[in-house]
Amino acid sequence: MANLLLAKSDENFEETIQKHTEELLDELKSLNDIYPYIPELRWDLLKLACIYHDVGKVNTKFQNKLLIAMNKKEYLLEDVIPKVQEVSHGYLSCAFIPYKEILKEDEERAIVAQAVYYHHKRPKADRNALKAVIAQDLPLYYQAFKEVFPFQLAEPKSNFKKYLKRIKKTINQEQAKQFVLVKGLLNKIDYAASAHIPVEIANPGLDNYVDKFLATKYRSGRNELQNYLLEHQKENNIVIASTGIGKTEAALYWIGNSKGFFTLPLRVSINSIYKRIESEINFKEVALLHSETESEYVKNDQYSIDYFEKTRQWSMPLTISTLDQILDFVFKEEGFEKKLATLSYSKLVIDEIQMYSPKMLACLLAALKEITDIGGKFTIMTATFAPFLSDLMEKKLNIPFNKPDNAFYKKVNGEVVVRHRLIVKNEQLNIEDIKKNRIDKKILIIVNTVQKAQEIYDALKEREDVFLFHSRFTKMDRKAKETAIQEMGKLENKDSGIWITTQVVEASVDIDFDVLYTELSDLNGLFQRMGRVYRNRMLDHDRVNVVVYDGGDDYPSGISYRDKYSVVDSSIFEISKQALQEYNSPIICTEELKMELIEKNYTTQRLERSNYYKEVKEFLNILASIEEYDEDLDPRITDLRDIFNETIIPYSVYQENKDTIEDLVAKYSKTLGIKATNAIREERAILRDKLYEFTVDIPQYRVTNARKLNREEQFLKIGSYESIKVIDYEYDSTFGLKYSNDKKLFSNSQIL
Repeated sequence: MANLLLAKSDENFEETIQKHTEELLDELKSLNDIYPYIPELRWDLLKLACIYHDVGKVNTKFQNKLLIAMNKKEYLLEDVIPKVQEVSHGYLSCAFIPYKEILKEDEERAIVAQAVYYHHKRPKADRNALKAVIAQDLPLYYQAFKEVFPFQLAEPKSNFKKYLKRIKKTINQEQAKQFVLVKGLLNKIDYAASAHIPVEIANPGLDNYVDKFLATKYRSGRNELQNYLLEHQKENNIVIASTGIGKTEAALYWIGNSKGFFTLPLRVSINSIYKRIESEINFKEVALLHSETESEYVKNDQYSIDYFEKTRQWSMPLTISTLDQILDFVFKEEGFEKKLATLSYSKLVIDEIQMYSPKMLACLLAALKEITDIGGKFTIMTATFAPFLSDLMEKKLNIPFNKPDNAFYKKVNGEVVVRHRLIVKNEQLNIEDIKKNRIDKKILIIVNTVQKAQEIYDALKEREDVFLFHSRFTKMDRKAKETAIQEMGKLENKDSGIWITTQVVEASVDIDFDVLYTELSDLNGLFQRMGRVYRNRMLDHDRVNVVVYDGGDDYPSGISYRDKYSVVDSSIFEISKQALQEYNSPIICTEELKMELIEKNYTTQRLERSNYYKEVKEFLNILASIEEYDEDLDPRITDLRDIFNETIIPYSVYQENKDTIEDLVAKYSKTLGIKATNAIREERAILRDKLYEFTVDIPQYRVTNARKLNREEQFLKIGSYESIKVIDYEYDSTFGLKYSNDKKLFSNSQIL
């Protein structure tokens, strides 16, 4: 009976249930050593859940399944109930737990029983099959198993149903918290033990690394903001701080030696922060988490299955991530406990909160409520913070936080840095203003839509130093343009030129231009755009370096009061326009003025009639109404990422690169049929990355339009489950993708 106690398929019969259980207990001890103070966690119940979670694998069908997978048919066991279907081992494990011998209260028994019963997401158990296996199959192995399993076992019985009434917050809030922690951490420990990776890696202390970095690179110590967050490590914080003050370092000081997640909205920003922390600050225990993690690790020559698994299982002490990778637990679907339990002893940093859509913002606020209720901490860092957000957090959600009265400003020799002189023009963006400018060498134009950017480029393209950058380029071209604009945006670069862009540069590209001409979107967007001009220097002349066009009697591109795809809610645009009306003469726009404008205008009272505010509240109400394990989620909120985009290859790009693309598809598809070793997974990631260099992301409705216009040429099939559409929209590397019937339609994705 060499196969009797197997937990996993293993040719040497070494992955026994006993050994796997011991590995879980080792990881449990490791978790306890690294993070001993997890609020409200019943460590004793978690240990019991670890001990009993897999004992149900002692059944004929499961053991035979492993043997067949291992090609060890000579060891197959006789199945005494061949007509009874297999029952999930998690359900059967509950039959071996000696509830009354090891636990005093029914509430405790329910927590352990349900953590074990539901530790894998499986179809509901067939009650007759469950009873049959417990009555006729499990007893065959009970004595033999009892002799080797070092913990107390009950004779298999099916009398545990009374402990399986789902634990929910609405029924017993404290029990529900304890269950989330026990079930979530059982899952985390189990996955770590199964993948043979540590459940957690201790944080060696980020503050020491940042101290060394500041001393070496800047020959300086901490500034006011960094000291503040170091002193408030145990609190939830909202800090308002100006651009370039060292917010990243401040956030790392706040995380200190705790487990941390640093979130930003855009992948390109996340990649940049990750590289900075890993290479400049020299903190190696950092992970990168977004939908293209594997590819990014390969490109940085950092890929290994071990590192990738540690990233996926949240084992690293610091993870740089998009928010959507973390917050889906707010939907409380089966398995949500693992993320929330991990966040109960973690610190979450939120940067660029002003960039999130109403749906994502509602998810974030709901998540902060859940995280703080269960013991986790957060810090929001932002250049501007709208008062209506404070109201929602304090009055609607009762989320505790500390917010200093004063903002933190970047100072030189004790003086707040002044970088911008601004004027607002009551008209559409005027190209003649740009043509007349013969002083500034590096001119940045930011408009609200790709279509408008292409129009302006068309009007200025006779000049040789005009360039265009937006989201509607292939990844290959976009990367080249991003590199080029960053190169020109360096202070030491003496080249001159005009870059025409969309909001794609607002928060993701580190550039420092001489002057900005911009359409108005809203106050937050404007201040983000201003951060690309005189970013790292003080204003050293008396000229205007920010020109804002509010559209005059009409809206600027991308704004509409009728269109649901307006890039900014038209009410918020109008409030912003009104707030800026008095600045029709040049004015020094200080950091204090920016914050004052947000404070005065983005109040609950002023925004409560906007669609943006109404949507945030609507989604918050929907999220608050979700009960654990509800299988019929409201379809309006299930898509966290607001995905209106689809990845396509423009037909002309496909035709020009047909041989290369088809060769990549063939090679990639071939790797899918091979056992995924480290080398194969790396090769797969490289091939996929090269293939996607030819793609562009476009709004879903544009794909629908292409179908109606018979411009959808073909599907490029990649493996069995994936394909990319090839669509006949006009494309070239200078303009990017153009739609054949560009109507005045806008979306958040389109503008980028």
